[in-house]
Amino acid sequence: MTQGAIAVDADVFADRLSTVSLLEAMYPLPSELVLAPSSLAALALLQSDPSAVPPVPALELVLNLANARGAVPLTCVLPLSSWPISISARQPPFLSRAQQDALVACLPRPGPDSSAETILSAIEAVTSFLADLLPDPLPARPEEQAVDEPEHADEDEERVWFWFPSLSTREKRQDLVDYAPLYGLTGFVLAGKPGLLCLEGRPRAVDRYMAAIKSESWSDIPAHQKKVSERLRVRLGPAAATATSSNAAHGRRFTDMREVTHLVTQHGQYNHRGDMGEVRRLMEAWGVGDDFGAVVMGS
Repeated sequence: MTQGAIAVDADVFADRLSTVSLLEAMYPLPSELVLAPSSLAALALLQSDPSAVPPVPALELVLNLANARGAVPLTCVLPLSSWPISISARQPPFLSRAQQDALVACLPRPGPDSSAETILSAIEAVTSFLADLLPDPLPARPEEQAVDEPEHADEDEERVWFWFPSLSTREKRQDLVDYAPLYGLTGFVLAGKPGLLCLEGRPRAVDRYMAAIKSESWSDIPAHQKKVSERLRVRLGPAAATATSSNAAHGRRFTDMREVTHLVTQHGQYNHRGDMGEVRRLMEAWGVGDDFGAVVMGS
């Protein structure tokens, strides 16, 4: 081995390769995920010859996390010979210096987790920070205009997506399924890290469902651990009288509420990280593929 060359750890490289593949599935556009040319060369070399000496000691990639005001560039450096990775966020024009300092403070510190888990935790931290700091302007919904306004049968339905940094407890997952029919909602639950919840129905019903979940099913969870963020609302059309197969004519894509975790390959240290490529294909098969970017990537 020449002077200055590094010895690539096989387990570390396997982790890095898995992480890059996951991110490529989540961020397919060239502007979303940018790998340094030297990193691309190192990946190609090591995939063809695992014993080769790479041209760089680490892989470097930049994730451009989109927001209504712009994008936050997240730089990730993944060493090929040791486990801890480093993550930094460059200051975008729409953040003040104090806001940038607060953003940096919320990034996860290097730890024993896989590089994918660390990066996804960073993505969620940045997304949540921006959502709290810079809420997107949305028109007031009917329930915010008059609390005593009657709920009409012809009220437009919505498909609402929620993102969980982690969703694992089987009892809580089952509650998400069991509560839905009580509010006339259909959709699905995907457990894991991250977790997804899709609900179709009247806007008021969705909000009441989530309020009941938080106050009843999650009553034993400390407030700071009730981490869930609404990612997207899609207007469907006039509400159907009942949750039946005729919902397709009114915009719904699901006829009941179910858990679909078993349909997605799980990987990661604890086998709880869903394959985002498979999630994308399932959403496309279900007719909701256009929602993937906003829901899974928060863009």
